[in-house]
Amino acid sequence: SSEQWSGLVPKTDTQAAHFIDTYPNCDGRNVVVAILDTGVDPGAIGLQRTSDGRPKVIDLVDATGAGDVNTTKVVTLKKEDGNIIPGLSGRTLTVGSWDCPSGTYHLGVKRGYELFPKSLVTRLKTERSNAWNKKQRAATNALELQLAALSRDAAKNKDAVADMKLQLGQLRDKTSSTSPDEGPVYDLVVFCDGSGTWRCAIDVSQTGDLRGSTLYTNYRVERQYGTFEPQDGLLNFAINIYDEGNVVSIYCDTGAHGTHVAGIVAGYNPEQSDLNGVAPGAQIVGIKIGDTRLGSMETGPGLERGLLAVLENNCDIINMSYGEPTKTPNKGRYAAFARTVVEEHGVVFVASAGNAGPALSTAGAPGGTTTSLIGVGAYVSPHMMRDEYSMRQQDHSSSATGHESKHSSSSSMNTYPPGMQYTWSSRGPAFDGDYGPNISAPGGAIACVPNWTLQRNQLMNGTSMSSPNCAG
Repeated sequence: SSEQWSGLVPKTDTQAAHFIDTYPNCDGRNVVVAILDTGVDPGAIGLQRTSDGRPKVIDLVDATGAGDVNTTKVVTLKKEDGNIIPGLSGRTLTVGSWDCPSGTYHLGVKRGYELFPKSLVTRLKTERSNAWNKKQRAATNALELQLAALSRDAAKNKDAVADMKLQLGQLRDKTSSTSPDEGPVYDLVVFCDGSGTWRCAIDVSQTGDLRGSTLYTNYRVERQYGTFEPQDGLLNFAINIYDEGNVVSIYCDTGAHGTHVAGIVAGYNPEQSDLNGVAPGAQIVGIKIGDTRLGSMETGPGLERGLLAVLENNCDIINMSYGEPTKTPNKGRYAAFARTVVEEHGVVFVASAGNAGPALSTAGAPGGTTTSLIGVGAYVSPHMMRDEYSMRQQDHSSSATGHESKHSSSSSMNTYPPGMQYTWSSRGPAFDGDYGPNISAPGGAIACVPNWTLQRNQLMNGTSMSSPNCAG
């Protein structure tokens, strides 16, 4: 029952689940929520469709510029060239019979390790190193067997033995640690089709054969997304094309955080409703503000471009589970822009208050220090204690009589500790005397994570999780 598993994505204690049971069509339908975070994986479990069958993720925007590819190199394909183009990676590219009236193509190249999340790069380097060393050992063993056979008549095979020993020495010196792993390299080909739509093919297979490649355009237009090859981590990506084909933005997340947040707000899992988000009917705009080049840190320009994307997509609500400490509330360009988005454009802005508690005056920016934003602290309920953390009930047996408590472990919450604020949830007041956080919401959830993590769901906790619960 929903009561039995009400703490995975907590909805019972806030009465959100009861509200949807009573008003099933009031589950976020016709509402668009912007997720300003590390990025949202459009292929994650629960982020495919809304509860009423519409696309869940309607736009993906990289506000950081981390995925930008310079595609100003232009070539004209002549008849005598056939379908062959020299790629910037050094590969020879074979393009398809594409609808390109001008015959001109923009070229670009991007290293995978510049795109991928840091934790994924670490995993891939380990896997590639192990594969390299396995091949090296096999080659070394084969040479050693040949050397042993030649050495049986060393006098006759003197020169061959010397040559073989030299080869063995070179192989033994050539390990993955002495051969830097540059990672995958992808060629891009961009062109304008007969309808005036800019399209991009990306050589995810790294073979140079683009004839069967998907021709991507801006995600918002056709909602296409691709996946890098299994050996490159199964990372999903989307494409946006800017400046008349001179810049391609490859959108992929820089961590699991943003997808988890999106799942809390609006995930829809028809086969496992306990993992539904708080508003399974809402649609999502994934706006990446975590810069991959900075280990997912946000920057001022990235934050401002993120808010521009909110306005371009006519979003109703913003969730921002990011924040930094500050002693100057309501100061700076971003704080001013955020207030403008709320007060002049009518967007509800929900943000995490921070995880720097329990000391006073630890609320962070922008959630706990910016006027017009709803700052959210983190609360933990008995349902969450049971379902997320597998806490045991308190022992109410009587030592005097030997009688045990008759409370049912599946239906009663009154033998768990009472609901309370997480100790680490940031507190007010802000340095200008304001309360700081406005409200608290459930600060933990088991929700979806990106496919490249090689798992479907994950437990995370923090005001990063309470903010999207409130936004939902």
